Amino acid sequence: MRGETQFLSARSMHWLDAGVVVWVLVWATLGVLVWQDITAQTSMPADLIKVGSAVRDTGEALGVVGGLPLVGGSIGSFAGRIEKLGAEVVTSAETSRESIRRVAVIAGIAVGVLPAAMALFLYLPVRLRWRRSRRSVAGALAACAGDPAFEQYLARRAIDALSWDELRAVSPDPWRAVAEGDCRALADAELRRLGLERP
Repeated sequence: MRGETQFLSARSMHWLDAGVVVWVLVWATLGVLVWQDITAQTSMPADLIKVGSAVRDTGEALGVVGGLPLVGGSIGSFAGRIEKLGAEVVTSAETSRESIRRVAVIAGIAVGVLPAAMALFLYLPVRLRWRRSRRSVAGALAACAGDPAFEQYLARRAIDALSWDELRAVSPDPWRAVAEGDCRALADAELRRLGLERP
């Protein structure tokens, strides 16, 4: 890919930039939506916590009644079981709520970050190499514009990068033009492809 980077035109890079931005935004949005949807499921354990608290409180209230003489007796042990059951429901619901929150974060990251990171991992080296290549030509253009060797270099880049139809539109025989030193039209075509203008 290193050698092929220079064949990308400025227009191709703009489309690639836009495509990567859209890709990252789409996956980031999906990640947030997945996170929100899973986080919304924490309302069910919250309701269970309320129910468990109510059962525990009922067990505590029955425990008071179970301590009364003549009435208590078996109510006391029954109240203890109800209170213990309510506490277990509350503990289980709190654990479930924390698990749901962890799953929401992991799923949001997996959906929202990983695909975007992979795209950036593949895109950034290409973008940086293309930018370096373009910057190199732009720097040389400022210093070497009109130099026959530089014009020939640009013309040869155009021959390597442009399609057959694009080459024929610039010169009927591009190889002969380069061999005869008539490189200006091909060099200009290469500069246009890179989005550069002569000083």
